[in-house]
Amino acid sequence: MEKIKFIDLFAGIGGIRCGFENAFRKAGYETQCVLTSEIKPYAVKVLNANHPDGPVSGDITKIAASDIKDFDFLLAGFPCQAYTIVN
Repeated sequence: MEKIKFIDLFAGIGGIRCGFENAFRKAGYETQCVLTSEIKPYAVKVLNANHPDGPVSGDITKIAASDIKDFDFLLAGFPCQAYTIVN
């Protein structure tokens, strides 16, 4: 069985990715993140610590579409500043 490939945009600290990977693992599927994009330095630090298997790309607007590998699912975070105390 092939791996389920995904990209994770506006990744934050990786919460959406964790839920996605856990759900597929429980269903018996293996996943592979082919691109992670995040620009906040503190979030990148957490992502690198929790997911050392792949580099975190910076600003998605600076990545050429031709540089993005084929994927099955696109994960995308939403602006969370309104929901946090650190803004």
